[in-house]
Amino acid sequence: MRGWKRWGDQRGFTLIEMLVVLFVIGVIIAIALPNLKAAGESAQSKACAANRKLIGSQADNYYLEMGKYPTGVEQMKRRGYLRTTPVCPAKGTYTIQKSAPVEKRVKCSVHGD
Repeated sequence: MRGWKRWGDQRGFTLIEMLVVLFVIGVIIAIALPNLKAAGESAQSKACAANRKLIGSQADNYYLEMGKYPTGVEQMKRRGYLRTTPVCPAKGTYTIQKSAPVEKRVKCSVHGD
């Protein structure tokens, strides 16, 4: 019986230990994913709000110089009021509402006002 090894001498993980580790990792992922998704959506919303504020202030500058509000963001870019066309992170489009109050003058098709 010298050629036989006893089971107690072997090193490694048992099936139960591996299943417990996988279960714990699964629970951690299940808790973390919704928080990461919410953080991403919040960042998109804040970036969109910053874009709307920039477009709104530049639309007011356009009004002060031209006497009327621009018809769209592209017109502001062509006239040099914006270096690039601001893009909503959620792929929305921006519209300028001439009769709206200052804080709601620019609207996003995804995030609203």
